[in-house]
Order: sequence, then structure tokens, then C-alpha cells
Amino acid sequence: MLNAADSALMALSADGLIILFNHAAEKLLAYRSDELCGQALPSVLLEPDLLEQERCQLAARLGREVAAVEIFTAEVQPGRSLTREWPLRGKDGRLHTVNLSITAMVEPGAAGGYMVVMQDVTELKRLQQLMTRQHALFANGPMVAFACHAQQPRVVVEVSPNVASILGYFPEDILLEPDWWLQHLHPDELSGLADGGWRLGQEHGFSSRRYRFWHGAGYWCWLEEQVQQVTGDVVQGYWMDVSNQVEGEDRLAKIATNIPGMIYQFWSDPQGQGRFSYVSDGVLTIFGVTPAQVKQDADLVWQRVFPDDRQRVREEGESALRYQLPWISEFRVLLPDGRLIWVEARATPELQDDQSVRWHGLISEITQRKRTEEALRESQERLDMAMRAANIGLWDWHVALGRLDFNQQLVSMVGYDYHELHDNPGQWQALVHPDDLPTVRHNIRALLKREASQYQIQYRLLRRNGEVLWILDKGQATEVDGNGNVCRIVGTVQDITTHKQAQKLLENSEAHFRMLFQNHGAVMILVDPASGVIVDANSSAERFYGYRRAELVGMPMSNINQMEEARIRGTMGVALQQAHNHFTFTHRLANGQLRTVDVHSSPVDSGGRTLLFSIIHDITARRQAEEALATLQRQLLAIIENFHGAMLLEDQYGEVVLVNQQYCQLFLPGYTPEQLQHEGRAQVAAMAAQQFADPQRLLQRLEELQRSREVVLGEEWPLADGRILERDHVPIFIEGRLRSVLWVYRDISSRKQQEESLRLLATTDALTGIANRRSFMEKQEEEFVRFQRFSNPVAVLMLDIDHFKQVNDSWGHAVGDRVLRDFAGICQQVVRKVDVLGRLGGEEFAVLLPGCGMAGALALAERLRQAVRAHRVALDAGELQVRVSIGVSCFARDQQEASVALALADQALYEAKLAGRDQVRAFDGNGQRFPAD
Repeated sequence: MLNAADSALMALSADGLIILFNHAAEKLLAYRSDELCGQALPSVLLEPDLLEQERCQLAARLGREVAAVEIFTAEVQPGRSLTREWPLRGKDGRLHTVNLSITAMVEPGAAGGYMVVMQDVTELKRLQQLMTRQHALFANGPMVAFACHAQQPRVVVEVSPNVASILGYFPEDILLEPDWWLQHLHPDELSGLADGGWRLGQEHGFSSRRYRFWHGAGYWCWLEEQVQQVTGDVVQGYWMDVSNQVEGEDRLAKIATNIPGMIYQFWSDPQGQGRFSYVSDGVLTIFGVTPAQVKQDADLVWQRVFPDDRQRVREEGESALRYQLPWISEFRVLLPDGRLIWVEARATPELQDDQSVRWHGLISEITQRKRTEEALRESQERLDMAMRAANIGLWDWHVALGRLDFNQQLVSMVGYDYHELHDNPGQWQALVHPDDLPTVRHNIRALLKREASQYQIQYRLLRRNGEVLWILDKGQATEVDGNGNVCRIVGTVQDITTHKQAQKLLENSEAHFRMLFQNHGAVMILVDPASGVIVDANSSAERFYGYRRAELVGMPMSNINQMEEARIRGTMGVALQQAHNHFTFTHRLANGQLRTVDVHSSPVDSGGRTLLFSIIHDITARRQAEEALATLQRQLLAIIENFHGAMLLEDQYGEVVLVNQQYCQLFLPGYTPEQLQHEGRAQVAAMAAQQFADPQRLLQRLEELQRSREVVLGEEWPLADGRILERDHVPIFIEGRLRSVLWVYRDISSRKQQEESLRLLATTDALTGIANRRSFMEKQEEEFVRFQRFSNPVAVLMLDIDHFKQVNDSWGHAVGDRVLRDFAGICQQVVRKVDVLGRLGGEEFAVLLPGCGMAGALALAERLRQAVRAHRVALDAGELQVRVSIGVSCFARDQQEASVALALADQALYEAKLAGRDQVRAFDGNGQRFPAD
């Protein structure tokens, strides 16, 4: 009965010696029964120091000396059990905390003994100690510590006292009700969590779950549980009320649906491993993956970052983390459909106490902004080019910030370095001529006080080298703050020194003006705007227009300018007001020729009246060049449209900008070129790929070319219908930047067929359809090279139809040709597929036998001979039978040329002829008869 019991049991004699020791006790203490029977329990199982300490304490309580054997039995009273915890050491050296319950089996002093029940509470004591430390740790914290047994993972056996303040339940209520956790779990959570089995198996790290739970205050709350199986029997975990966090995430999700882009929260550990704890639905638009996929594998986002940008993005993120600054980065994303978009990422890194990092951020698409910036940059470049050509400077004054900026043209105009004038309004003011400074200040003050919205004044600047520069300054207030104060003024500056010099000469001396006017290389005229007639012209004007000065003076401008007279008067009025002084006209010369001219007109005072001083530049050649360029562009479009092949042109963003009709006819019959324009090239390619024999391989190759951007010409691709296309891939770079990519497809099916036909003509015997002499000899050379490298046997046969001349003489050449064709057919039936059969000329044939030794070659030759012998050629006049003689040889290591084996086979053929024909003879590769006599 003792051995059948599950509990560890011992029986002691009346004097305290062990007399029985069951199997459960043996398992607990690792002793066999026979090792302990007859021993005093305390002496064997207690540590010596503890034994002596307990004996002394017992003697003090009883008031007498006691033996060590009495430690467990001396205080046992009849009818009652004595229960105490003792540290017992097993035979294996392990120390067990054991609860001993000792009961006297008879009255003390009578013959009898004691029954001892042992319960191992070692693990329970360790768990209690652990929970005690955790109780202190979590007493005032936000998390509740708990523990359960692995055998019943849904039953809570320990819980920290702060559960009352956090979840509204007293610890004793939880520990006395085994189903407490299950009873308070939300019904929707039962199917996935009820058995508690998910808490097991987490020996390395914590498993996390979030679920709804009934709070002691009478409402459903959200709990986040972190759990770990710390030993084989004990599961330990923590609860935290995350209701506010869940509510915040729900609000964040609702907000995120109305925010373009991707909102996210990302955690990374000290080793650099990361995960998304939250990501909005915008990730599907930005990266082409779902929130669920990203939470499962955060690397999916990184894989979509364009390879050329990854290093920079990584370095920017590391820098933001190192200096605890916001991370702002612009980079490209390659979507699954092949589109390349620009995104802007903004995030704030937060370093946690455990050295992990939490990132909160937003990623938005900025492709359109990037395109706009690129267009603005190109527009600015064109504007700067125009400004440089017209010698016009720009300035921009941010009044509130005290920042003054200039373009390079203006800085060069005054002869200073950019940094000397930039953000320095005082330096610019110092350049103004002292006599003109009051006028400049007055006009600026009028703008600042909003007494005027713009001004236009002429004044002098002092260049670095001391020269005086006359400028026409036009300023305008462009921004006003909420209080009505002007906060920004922009303007243009044009060098009018030449005009001022001319005007000065006119004002000071008619003679000086006449000298400048007449001797200047530019075409110059003076026009009276009141009457519209020319009042003076210089010699350059005479040469240009073909009129003498006397003819030009007094001539109405309408005789030269081809506009209507009313419009001519209108432009003169505009020039007088200086609202605009640059015009483009068509002028007629004296010989009737029409020329396109640029005219710069400014008002000048002369003799008390205002005239228009005009400088004329002939731009006919430039206009013709522009028209020629436009014509060339139209011609290019016509060439592309009529090009014998399919063409597609995409821009740097992968958008189709040009496609011809042949492309549509070849790949997308249901579309027109206009429908494909502005579509993504990847989308168009995916539709066109269905026409190819291997669409997947084609699309993979297109992706490779998109990444490499290399020029690839003449790639051959088969279509599903058997045709062959040749494709060119030509990236177009301008000033080192990719601007467009040209794809060209040409149908080369006819060319490939012609090449194959030519190859067959060059390698095939026209009469028999087998390899001709040239082709056979090439194959023999290839096999000889292979033999020299690998030493695999190769045999050669020479065949000659016996008495073939008599066939031609007796039956005619037509019958002879039929005999040759039949003979070739018989040989093809007998030889293997790997063998090479060729006609060397006339009735001579040869066979190359790769992988065949001399014995096999002799056997095949004999089969050939017999097959020819058995064949009958049916003719109108009867039947014809022919015979064949065959010579056999093979390649050998000592041979220097492939032709040696064929010569030996020919020699063997000659012996077969001498022996009476219709026979097979052979020489091995060394020239010895085979088989040897």
C-alpha cells in the first residue's frame, strides 16, 4: 500500500529509525529504501549544522538532553500531527524544502512508531519568494504580476497586491476561485484564449496578447499581457491596463484615414532589429503592401526603397538618432507595378531606458511636388539664361527678416562677390550714388507705407572699380503681413549705362551724339512718336535698310514696319511710358526683303521734344533657326510614326510620352498611341508582354534594365506566334541626368529565316539532304578537339558504293541520283541520332561515330553493309541492287590532325575494294589492322 501511494511516505520505529520508505520517497530524495532503513532520519537528511542547532533548541524547549534521533518525534502528541518545513538534502546533493507531517501510530511509550508524509514545496517556496520580490517591485507600478502552473495555465496561483488598485479585485478573491480569469474574459475572446495554452512554450522572451477583460469597477477594459514560462512548471507574466492606449490608437486610425500618407510607430531594439507596432492603411499607397504584411515583416518597406537611395536614407536616420533630432528624408520608392514615386518621411526618435528606440512618423508622397520643383528649376534655368542674355539682374528683399538676396547677374554687374552683398541691405545702399540716394529712399519708403504698389526709377551705382553704372530699377511690393505691413519687395535691375551715355551725349552736345550715333555698329534710328516718322538714322541703318539717310529721314515708320499703323502708334505710346521697351517686329528693306528684328526703344529729349531712340537687331537668322528646329521636330515625329518598327519613349519618371502606331499594332491592337500617352511604362509593358513567348522573363529583364540604365542593342525576343523581334534599349542622358528612355522593336523573322536557309544551303548536300563535305569536315574538327580534351572514343567510317559508274552508264544519271538518295536514307535509318552522316562527293560517304570504339564501329558498319545489300531499287525495267565497301578507323592520342583518322578509314576502304568489294575492313588509330590477324 505504501508503494502504491502517490505521496512520499516513511514509517519510523518507536525509537525514530526508518523502517519503511516508499517509491515516491525514493524518487524525491534519490535514496533506495535499503539505503535508509535502519538509519535515523535527522542524521541522514539534515545538514550537520542545522541538526545541531535544532537539537539544542529542542533541548531548551523540553528542559532535558535529547538525542538527534528525537528531533522529528519528541514533540509529537497522540491524535495530532506535527507539521513543519525542513530543508532535506537528497542523495544527489540537491536541497529540498519538504513539508513533513508526522503522526504517532500508537500511544507514546508503547510498541509502535510514526508515519511521516513528505511534500516537496521547493518550487512553491521559490515562486513565493519571487512573487514577494515582484509584489514589492510592482506595489505602486502600472503592471500586475501573476503566476500560474504549466499544468493549468488558465488558473492564477499568485498575483501582486496592486491588482486591487489596477483591476479592482482583491488577491484572495482571485486565488480562491480557479476560474476567476476565465469568468472575466470577454465572450469574443474565449475561442482563442480560453484554454490558456498560448502561455506555454515561451522560455526565451515574452509572448504578448491584448484582450478585453471585465474590470472590478463594472466595465470592459483592454489588458495587455506579457507572459513567459520561466521553468518547466511555472508561468510568470504581467497585466497592464491599456484601455487608454487602445482608445488613442482607434482615434489615431480614424485620423489617419483622413491624412494622405502613412502614419506609423516603429520600434527598434539595441541590436537593430525592428518592428512596426502601428501602421495606417496609407502604407498600401506608399509602399504597395498591407498593414498586416508590414507588421509581420518590417523589411518589406525597406525592400521598396530605391536601391540608389538606401545608403543615404540609412545615414540620415542614424544621424537623427545620434543627435536626437527630427528625421526628415526625401527618397524614391519602387512600387510592385514598376512605378517610381518620391516620398517625404518625417519622424521623431525617442530613446527608451532599455536603449531601444521608438519612432513616430509620417511618410507622404511628393512625386507631383518633385515634378513641379523640377519644372520650376528648369523654368528658373531658362529665366536665368534669358536674364543673362538681356543683362537683367534680380533682387529680393525680405523686409521683416532684413534679408536681401541677388542673382549672380546683378552681383557681376556691380563687380562684387556674392557674399559681400547677400543679406546686407546696408552694403547695397552704400553703392547708390549720394546724389541719387534720396530718390531711392523716397520710392522705397512709398512702397513700405503702401502709398504706391510699385516704382520705376533710374539712378547710379558705384562699382567696385569706381566706375558709375546707370541702372533702371523696377520694384514691387509682393507680400503683406496680417497687420498690413509690407514684408517683401522684389525687383529687377537693367544696365542702361549705354542708353544714359547716349542720352547724355544728346543732352550735352549734338556733335557728340552725332559721332556716337553715326559711328556705332548697331542699327539706330530716332523716331518722332507724335508724327510717326523717322527724324534721323545712322550709317548702320542705311546699310541695313538699303536706303540713303536722306530717304530715311521723314519716312513714316509704317513704310518699314509691317504692322498696321494703329498698332505701330500703340507700341510707340508704350515705349514712351517705359512700360515696355523691347519689341519684335517684321521690317521691310528697300529691296523688298522682310527681316525679323528686335527693337529696344527708349524716350530721349532732343531740342525740347521727346523722341524715341531705337536700337535694331536683325534676328532673322535666329528665327529661321527656331522655325527650322520646329520643322525638324515635326519631321522627327513623322519619322518615328513611319519608322519600320515599334517605338516607345518614356520620361525619367517612367511615364510614356511618345509611342507610334506600329507599337500599338504589334503589341496592343485595341489601343491608339494617344491612349497610351501619359500611362506608366510598366503598366504598358505588362500588357504588351502577353504577346511574347515568355512574358515573365521579359518583365524581369525590363526591371533589370530600369535599374542598370545601360545601352543594350539588338536583344532578340521570340513572340508567342513564333516571330522574332530585335529590341534596342537606349537611355538618354542630358548633362549627366536621365531625361528619357527609348525602346525600339523590329521584326527580324524574315531575316532569321533567310539566315537559316543560307545555313542549310551552306551545310547540306542538295541531292541527299545530309551534311555536305564542308559541314562534315567541320563536325569532324569539333569532335577531334573534344576527343583531345576528354579522350572519349570516336570512330570514322568511309563508304563507297561498288560499281556505281556502271549504274550511271547502264541506267542513266537519274537512276544514279535515286540510288544515292536511297543509299543516304538507308544509312540514316541505321546510324544513331548522335552520329554525323555526310556525302564527301560522288558515291563516297562518311560517318562520324562519337562515343563509339572500334568494335562498335565494325558492328555498325556490318549492319550498314547488310542493309544496303538487302535493299532493292524498283525501276520500270526491273529491280536494281547495289553493294557497298566500308573502311573503319578511329581517333588516337598520337594523331595531330582530325584528317588522319579519315585517311586511315579511306585506306581500309581501299583494302575492302581489293578484297573483292562488299566487305568491311578496319585500321585502328595507330594504322594497325583491326582486329589483329
